[in-house]
Amino acid sequence: MLAKNHPQGSVLARHQHRAGQLIYATAGVMQVDTGDGRWTVPPQRALWVPPQHPHAIQMFSDTHMRTVYLQPALVEQCAGFARHGQVHAVVASPLIRELVLGLFDAQRRHEMRAQMAALLPHALGETPALPTYLPMPSDARLREVLTALMAANDWLLPMDAVAARAAMSGRTFTRRFTAEVGLSFRQWRQRARIIASLDLVAAHRSTKFIAHAMGFANAAAYVAAFREVLGSPPGLFRGLT
Repeated sequence: MLAKNHPQGSVLARHQHRAGQLIYATAGVMQVDTGDGRWTVPPQRALWVPPQHPHAIQMFSDTHMRTVYLQPALVEQCAGFARHGQVHAVVASPLIRELVLGLFDAQRRHEMRAQMAALLPHALGETPALPTYLPMPSDARLREVLTALMAANDWLLPMDAVAARAAMSGRTFTRRFTAEVGLSFRQWRQRARIIASLDLVAAHRSTKFIAHAMGFANAAAYVAAFREVLGSPPGLFRGLT
């Protein structure tokens, strides 16, 4: 187990663990890059990373991170995603929160904490997935262009201009992007900017400010897009920061 607080902008370089890893944020927003995609982990959410799965972590805001490591033998006893080697983001239920925080409670007996650790993967397996996964293409040119777009918050750049930066025609870009990502560029961009907005939500910026920063016509349009992508309004996420 590891409890550590990281300031905004901190980056944990690409690495992997022999054990399975549950990454949990009691406060702050993290982005976990697994190579084939990026997962945004808002506060009071959790991300399961299987054993030997390379990943890097970036802190979008001051983050209080609690990490629980589960050895492969324990993971193999679990049902669902933990056993099948899938990265999986979840809303941390009251049970998961109590199990994670209880593992860091030095007042609990060792035997009790061992039982809590054994129960944790099963609790995760029964928790609905959190839709903060952003698929990324394997094509180096596409990845470079999309990474630059996200870094600059250049959400209103026309698709043809994005294609030109990747040295592709619009038709080639559209075909290759959809084939590699599984979404149209328009769908991907909508998901990307909603997920990118979570650090501003965690910082308690106003909905109007976030809508403008993310290139939406107005606050109502942003809230509607947020609901469509994440299934709930921004206020629900803001209330848990």
